Amino acid sequence: MKQQSSFRFINWAKNESCIAQNYFQPETEEELIEVISKSKKVRIVGTGHSWNAICLSADTLINLDYYNKVLHLDKEKLQLKVQPGIKLWQLNEYLQKQGLALKNLGSISRQSLAGAISTGTHGTGINFQILASQIEEFILVKAGGEKVAIHHERDKQLFNLCAVNLGCLGVISEITLNIVPAFNLHDQTEVMNFSEALERLDELINETDHFKLWWFPHTEQVVVYRFTRTNEAVNDSRLRQWFMEEFISVNMYRLLLKVGSIKREWRKGINRTLVRKFIQPLDRIAESFKVFNTPEPPLHREVEWAFDVSVAKDLLREYVSMIGQSKHCINFIQEIRFTKADDYALSPCYGRNTIWLGAYNADNFGWQELKSDFEQLAKKFKGRPHWGKEFGCDKEYLKAMYPKLDAFKTLREQFDPDGKFMNDYVSQIFY
Repeated sequence: MKQQSSFRFINWAKNESCIAQNYFQPETEEELIEVISKSKKVRIVGTGHSWNAICLSADTLINLDYYNKVLHLDKEKLQLKVQPGIKLWQLNEYLQKQGLALKNLGSISRQSLAGAISTGTHGTGINFQILASQIEEFILVKAGGEKVAIHHERDKQLFNLCAVNLGCLGVISEITLNIVPAFNLHDQTEVMNFSEALERLDELINETDHFKLWWFPHTEQVVVYRFTRTNEAVNDSRLRQWFMEEFISVNMYRLLLKVGSIKREWRKGINRTLVRKFIQPLDRIAESFKVFNTPEPPLHREVEWAFDVSVAKDLLREYVSMIGQSKHCINFIQEIRFTKADDYALSPCYGRNTIWLGAYNADNFGWQELKSDFEQLAKKFKGRPHWGKEFGCDKEYLKAMYPKLDAFKTLREQFDPDGKFMNDYVSQIFY
């Protein structure tokens, strides 16, 4: 087991950091349990893809990058048992070789599996729930080192409380996933006037397997993504993938962001250029994970809130209006996705089909003002924040939006009476 003292952790976005007295990277369950049992305070950190202080600890940080093995594949039951530190991209690569896949994924694949599950990470598709819905069972190591196996059906009530857990109940040591035979996606992407997309929104949401929007602020267009599940053969060339997803999406986009930081009033023109010149209609068939996942974006600031899908049109109209009537000068794609309701206590989709609206900016210029305005709008429409993104901790508001928050708090106190897994971030949510 690797160990470091006075370890400086910085999250992916470089907006949160801490110095942990101890930093452990266990490779076995025995080592993991030993660290948990002997530590006074513990937080788990993966790739640091959360934009807030959820991972921070001045005492002990545990990183599971070496605790990332595939433990067992049952092709007959379509179940895969893995260690929690495995990254989503590693999982995708392994499953592809086996002719298998996860039924839905988010936009980014760099996160650890446990981190993505614990914060309510999601993909898109109104008939598909958050990533945690793909769990058959997981094992949690509690504060004293005891192991608890939690099954999604056998322990349904407990599972629904624990699925999205913010690392507050213990440390996940093993995950069994429900998987599916590999499938391809027919990706039809086009630029549409935002007004037309809003008029057709119900149709696009309900008649597409996986539908999302990308809006470049200060433009009247929106990029419409429609992914349809298919058994038709892949027809997407590697050359096109490299050119669009590496050269254009990575290098050119980063270059234009830097240009927009030299003179910020150029940003609106750059956004219009991106939509007109670089976002061309696309009709391709490719492996599911290659369509779901996008290239890792440049460093940026990010908030994302979940709303009842019934308010989608009014929400989007007001968001676009708010940006247009303000002094905000935004230089980053705003992503809009949709997911199915679930019963997980701390899921932002609890009890309601959901539209997810994210506000992003590639630097700190005007960020706090944008975040503040966005949160005012979000609360007006009774939104729930994504636990891994930036947001202000308003305990009374969160309690009103999450009907099971007190039930989770009670369970947390039972599982961890001494607060071993607490830090300032989660304390602000519950106390």
